[in-house]
Amino acid sequence: MLRDMKIGEWDNLGRARGLLQRQLGDLGADEFASHVTLSPENGRLRIYVATDIGLVDYAYGPAGADPEGPWMLRGQVYRWPSVRGLRLQTDAQMDEASGEAKSIWRLVAEDPKIELTASTDSPGEKPIDALLAFARACIHHAS
Repeated sequence: MLRDMKIGEWDNLGRARGLLQRQLGDLGADEFASHVTLSPENGRLRIYVATDIGLVDYAYGPAGADPEGPWMLRGQVYRWPSVRGLRLQTDAQMDEASGEAKSIWRLVAEDPKIELTASTDSPGEKPIDALLAFARACIHHAS
């Protein structure tokens, strides 16, 4: 069974980790699972947290135009009944040369706009496991 990844387990959060944990504590929300994407171009983070009160969508990036200036965490809570168009998609095939299975998974939602993708070729530690654990928490609570 896949193990849910929580905010404290993501290595790429840096200083945002403490802000996120405080925000969730202030909200009194129980975290089920989370997913973090890092933009390689600008270092901005997109953080989704599945909680008992809804889906929390955060963005962490520069507060102004200067990327070297202060950064800000902005978030919004979507109650589970208001999450629309949530679906999990997959494509898989066998590599004829190596005999290895190649998979791509996508978690997509229309509102809030979510497009998360992980594949067997994605960098990081178990990217498919992290995506599927988050997807499972979202699908379970959004239905």
